[in-house]
Amino acid sequence: MSNDDIGPDENSLTAKLQAWLALQGYPLEMRVAREFRKKGIRVTSSDCYMDIESGDHREIDVTARIPLCDLANLDGKAPSFLCPVIECKSAPGKPWILFEGANLHPVASVAQRFVLNAAQHHWGRYAREINPTETPLAEILPLFNIGDDPAYSAVRSSLGKNREDAAYGTMTSVTKAAYAVANMYPHKGNLAMHVAVPIIVVDSPVFSCKLSESGEVILEPIERGTIVWKKGVSKEYSLHSIITIVSESALPTLCDDIAKTASHLRRSLPPWASQR
Repeated sequence: MSNDDIGPDENSLTAKLQAWLALQGYPLEMRVAREFRKKGIRVTSSDCYMDIESGDHREIDVTARIPLCDLANLDGKAPSFLCPVIECKSAPGKPWILFEGANLHPVASVAQRFVLNAAQHHWGRYAREINPTETPLAEILPLFNIGDDPAYSAVRSSLGKNREDAAYGTMTSVTKAAYAVANMYPHKGNLAMHVAVPIIVVDSPVFSCKLSESGEVILEPIERGTIVWKKGVSKEYSLHSIITIVSESALPTLCDDIAKTASHLRRSLPPWASQR
């Protein structure tokens, strides 16, 4: 049916719906999922997870589950997956500001990722064995590279009187989702080794914020940054939450880094003990 076949009332309604959708986050979620699929990464939109604190089921915008092993030849071993867990925040007129000043050892930047609780020891040993102090993570595991100046927190500005703390809520929900994904139990009772990486994708400008030697605030536009957040997802899990935040324009590069990281993990990740 062409627009000529639609009555004036229907055309008006369509225009109103398009204007309304432009103010919501749904188009951004759809564009993010499409970009991942273009790069050959299967994703699930509007996925669900269980909140570790409340026990309620909640929604996460986009998730992926990339196999890191031959699922047809497990030979009694637990399967492993790389799982980007993505929250999309659409607010073009509200820039994000990342406050630089975090410090994390290269080994910890790998070891302190969301993985199956039962596999924490194995994953930590793997992080030590790859020795990221000698081989830069940007070369082998770019998704885990936190850069030279990671942030310790972030805020989404409103450029007005609104004091909303959208960044805090977004970081909380995406880290809880990543923890939940890391501790899923698929495959007929086997515990799967999920390496879940929380990612926030925004369609607004992103800035890094730091102080000069004289104490002056310096803001620099960036396309991608890392937040090493000290807020744990629960009392039982108090390690850092390492969150990637990326502007929509940098999605193709992020997808390439995810694919490169998954490829290296397939080659270097040791087989995990059977969890039957």
